[in-house]
Parts: sequence; C-alpha cells; structure tokens
Amino acid sequence: MNVGALVILVGWILYDALGRNVFGSTPWPQSVVDYQIMYEQSRQIAVKLAYDPGQIFPYAPPAVLMFAVSAIPPFGLAAAVWLAMLTASAIGVFVLGTELVGLRGHGARWIVALLAYAVTNNYFQWDLRSVNCNSIYAVLLVGAILCVARKRSVWAGPLLAASIAVKLYPVLALPYLVWVKKWRAAFATIAAMLVLFAAVPVLYAGPSGTVKLYASWLEQLRLATATDLTDHPILISIPHGLAKVFGPESTQAVWIARGAKAIWLGAVGLCLLSGGLRRDRVRSGWDLCVDAFALVLLPVVISPYLESYHAVVAAPPILALLAYGVLHPNDSRRLAFSVFVVLAGWGLLYAFGKWKLRGLGVLAQMTLVFLALAVARIDVQRQARRSELRKQAVPAGL
Repeated sequence: MNVGALVILVGWILYDALGRNVFGSTPWPQSVVDYQIMYEQSRQIAVKLAYDPGQIFPYAPPAVLMFAVSAIPPFGLAAAVWLAMLTASAIGVFVLGTELVGLRGHGARWIVALLAYAVTNNYFQWDLRSVNCNSIYAVLLVGAILCVARKRSVWAGPLLAASIAVKLYPVLALPYLVWVKKWRAAFATIAAMLVLFAAVPVLYAGPSGTVKLYASWLEQLRLATATDLTDHPILISIPHGLAKVFGPESTQAVWIARGAKAIWLGAVGLCLLSGGLRRDRVRSGWDLCVDAFALVLLPVVISPYLESYHAVVAAPPILALLAYGVLHPNDSRRLAFSVFVVLAGWGLLYAFGKWKLRGLGVLAQMTLVFLALAVARIDVQRQARRSELRKQAVPAGL
C-alpha cells in the first residue's frame, strides 16, 4: 500500500503538471500562463532596470534576475525547464516534508503524503497548471527547516535566503531562528540574503543600477497595493470574496473579515504557545516544522492578494498533523483524530468555495489544522511527562 501510494502521488503530480499544459486543448507552449509573464517581464526588467508600471509584477529583484536567467533560452524550452523544476519541487515538498516530520522509513510515509496532497491538491494544481513558482519557494523552505533540524546550518542559510528571494513570506522564519538560538542558521541566512539581495544585483547592474532597480520595485509594490483588484479573475482573498457576496461597501463584510482574521491569529498564537516559548527548549524536526510554517502561513492566509497557489505551504503542517497520528500506533484515537481534522478542513475549503468564499475556506481549513496541532502538542508533552514519571518511579519501586 505504501509503495502504491508513492506511485499514485508521483503520477498525480505529473498529471497536474502535464495534463493541461502538454496534453490539453491549447497547444504547448501557448498553454503556459504565469511563466509567460515571468519570462517576458524579467527579460524586460533585466534590460531596463525598471519595472513596467502597467503590469503588476511584485517579485523582488533577486527573483527577477533568477527568472531572467531561466529566460535565456527560447520560450518553449525555458518553459519546459521551468515546469520540470516546478514539478520536481512539488514532489520534493512531500519527500522532504515527510522526513522533516519524522516519517522517514515509516511504513505509512507515502500514504500520509498522498492524503496530504489530496487535501492540498487545489493549491498545487493551480501552481502546476499555471506554471508559477510557489512550489519552488515551498521546497526551498522545507529543505531549509530540515537542514536546521539536522544541524546543517551551512545549507539551511542559502536555502532559506533563496526561498525568501522567490517569495517574501518565508522571511518570518528568520526571527524565529534567532529566537530558538539557531544562531548559525540565522547568520548563514543573513549572509546569503546579502549576497542575493545586494551583491548579485550590484555585480549585474552596478551600484547606481541597483538603486534604480530597487526604487522601481518599491514603486511597483506601492502601485500593487493601490490597484483595485475587484475584477481579478483568480483572487480568492477574504475581502475579495466577501465583497462579491455582500457588496463592496458592506459593513457586514468588514466585520466578518475582521472576525475571521482574529480567529486565525488566535489559532496560530495558541499553536505556538502550546509548543512552549522557552528559547532553550530542544525542538524536534516536527516542532520546527509546525512553528516555522505557522509563521510563514500567518500572512499568507489573510493576505488581500491571496491566490490558490500561494497556499502550497499548507502541506507541511498537514503532514505534521498526520504524522502525529501515525507515529502513535498504540492509540488509534490519535490517528482517527488527525485524519478527521484533515478531512474536515478539506471539506470546509470546498464548502466555502461553492459560496465563492474560497479564501474563508482556506482560513477555516488552516485554523482547524493549527488548533488540532495545538491539541497534539499538549498531548505529546503530557505523554513525555508521564514517561518521565514512570522512569523516576522504577528505581523507587525497586
């Protein structure tokens, strides 16, 4: 069953990547959507050292230069290479993610991975069919946290910095590394960020060109936040969905959005608090996964610019919750609890999606997962205390 699950997982990801893009009704490479924008805009910005004010393209200069390097070949070849990287990254999220949460060598490893992919399929499917870059930043982030867990800080820094360069959300993992005293990983990340965000642009464009490039990027961010995205075709953010249902001027929509954000912040806060905030506490890969991805997902879920593929980073915490269930084989209640929560979250996602409120569905799914992770953390700590008491009681009994 485990091997069969692995085959299905890889086949499913390949189908999501190739089904529409290569074998769909629109011929390749005309079927490619997002990467075409990345390809054209990065080439233009690399030449002019300025962002196009008529095109929303909020990627930071290091990401733009990376896209420009990928855009050196003709578009068809470049898109094929990028799609291959994206597909490998999506697979890598589940390979590295299951290892991070403690399932390496476990008989249910790929069954867990398959279930996690099934309930996050909407996110990965959008990313693979659009040929975007979210799976790439996700696998870099998972790899970075795995390196931290394995005490390979030299690798953790560049991986986390590269993830931040592609999407800015993972920058929230950096202060967390400082908080938990992962000094080497934090300093390696800062050093790698200086290279990616400063040294590389200066080497390419010179000091004045770099200043011009960053000034144009900041203006691009200002324009993006000031632009009315009411008619954006794939936006699923909470304000966007509520405006569609209740009208753009509805006070009811405003209060629902505020309440939803408060619930989400409370769930993440409870999850972090339940794990213990002591800086000197020994943290497993499972704990590092839950904490880091809670922080990274914090702004993603309530972002006013949320699109489905931004939530691919929801997969690792779902893997962590399922791992909690399967790593306690003597108590089927824990497995039933974790599977029920994951499936219930998936159901909420699609229930809200039918009401054109998929953003609220993402929030409901993730809120349920992180509340369950808080319960799991409390349970694990309780088990550890009981085990310690048993060890202490044995000599006394003798």
